[in-house]
Formats: sequence, C-alpha cells, structure tokens
Amino acid sequence: MPRFDDETLVAYVDGELDAAIAREVEAAIREDAETRERVSLLRQSASLVGEVFRQPQYQQVSPALARRFGTQPEPARARRFSRFVLPVAASIAAALIGFGTGFWRGAARGDFADRLLDEVAEYHLVFAREGVHQVEVTGDRVDEIESWLGARLGRRLEVPDLSARGLTFGGARLLVVSHRPVAELVYTYSNQPDRPLALCIAAGPPEDIPLRGASEDDLNLVLWARKGFIYVLAGWVDQSLLAEISAELAPLLDDVTPPA
Repeated sequence: MPRFDDETLVAYVDGELDAAIAREVEAAIREDAETRERVSLLRQSASLVGEVFRQPQYQQVSPALARRFGTQPEPARARRFSRFVLPVAASIAAALIGFGTGFWRGAARGDFADRLLDEVAEYHLVFAREGVHQVEVTGDRVDEIESWLGARLGRRLEVPDLSARGLTFGGARLLVVSHRPVAELVYTYSNQPDRPLALCIAAGPPEDIPLRGASEDDLNLVLWARKGFIYVLAGWVDQSLLAEISAELAPLLDDVTPPA
C-alpha cells in the first residue's frame, strides 16, 4: 500500500485531489491505522482554525498575512490563503512548514500539554484579578523581560507586538509547571483590564502538536507546539480569535536560537 506524504493528505482534506488519487487515499484510510490517524488530526485542526474564516469580523486578513500573499486573497487565491493559515496555526502542512513522522505520535501524547493547559487556566483565572500585581515585571521593561525569560527557556525570546489587535503589553511573570519554567506574557485590553490575554511558552516535546482548544469556565485556551516549544494562548475571547492570533504568532516565535 502506498504511503502518502503530508501534502497529499492536506490536499485530500481540502478536496483538491483528483478522483483517482482520492480513491487511493480512501483505501489507505480504510486499511491503515496510521493514515486514518493522520487524516483525523488534519480534519480536527482544520475544523478549529476554519472557524476563523466563517465569521464576518475575520474576513479582512492581518497585515502580516496580507504581506505574505501581497494583498487580500481573491476568490482564486482563497484556498491558497487558507492552506497557509491552517499549517501555521496547526502545524500540519509539510509543504509550508515541514515536520517529521514523529508529529503524529506527539499530537496524540497529552501528558505535559494537558497539565500545561490545566495549570495555565488556574494561574490565569487567579492572576487576572490582581490588578497591578497581574505581572512580576511591567511592560515598560521589555528588554529585561526578553533577557530574563529567554534565559530561563534557553532560547531567544522577543515579545510579540499585538497592538494592531488593541492589546497592550502589560508585562510578564514566570510560572512553573511540572518542574519546567513557563514564561507568561500578559496583554490587556484598555476597556477590560481584568480580562487580560496571556501567551505562555515552555520547552515542549520534540514533535509538533497541532492546534487544539480547551475551556475553563468562560476562559478559552488554545495550545500548539513547534520546534521544541509549546505555546498556550488564554483569554476571555472566542477560540476562533485565539486561533487566528496563534496563526500570526507561530512564525514570529519560530526563532528558538539559544541566547548568547
């Protein structure tokens, strides 16, 4: 039985294969457990991130994605645009990002990822109400934060700018989950200072993990892993918005060079 590469399976999920090849993929899905799992993961990731493009408020692309394709996608380019966003958010398209076969094993392994989601939710629900004590180091000390948390994580860390989304960087704190340091970067909306958005970063598994979501009370979270680091976004906003923000953040966070 032929083994299909990840680009072919992405095309199958998107409905872009010709009928003959699609029948071969369907036969592999019926007969091969690994192929079934890979296609299932692709569909789950596509379903979550696809919610972004079914909502009117997300019809305008971000400046970063517009630069990637030159302009707002025209109908003929819309599928190509979605094929970029889904891999970035969910780490699923080898043609654009690249990953090894270990990806699928990592996606199914929920140990540290599950604990991280639980702990981030608990921390964030408590610290969000702390006012001036939401953070340990305030946002006006960005260089210090990048040096401090980058050293703790053993990687280069640059605080992402989310001002285009109406978010102000409020500062950072260091968390600990399962004996691992977790950097938490906190962003606030001017009209909801007690409902901040948190970006948490920790050393993760060597395999990528596709984007997945969770909820705790009315707090929503999304998690993904790339290049040996695991990320969680947490906030009181729709998971579809968190997925869109994660799609923008993922390539910006890919420089994991150890600090000098």
